[in-house]
Amino acid sequence: MPKHRITFASQNRPPRCQPNPDFPDGIDLDPGERPACKVDLPYPAKCIGTWIIECNECNSMIGVTAAGRPDDPKSVMFPCKPKVH
Repeated sequence: MPKHRITFASQNRPPRCQPNPDFPDGIDLDPGERPACKVDLPYPAKCIGTWIIECNECNSMIGVTAAGRPDDPKSVMFPCKPKVH
């Protein structure tokens, strides 16, 4: 079983504004919390929506928005949380 489960909550809408030209190959997101796991996201998103990333080990969950543009997130550092029993 993979460590992370990634699903996409689509809004079924195309982007409405131009992408940021500073990020033509996507963005690597890092909220700075450690320890963390790097999770590669399916890039780019097909439309506006939210990537929902769940850890199968600690049951933590985060959401990452995307817009179906070249400046979408392509990875995120997922903060690890202690397992709750």
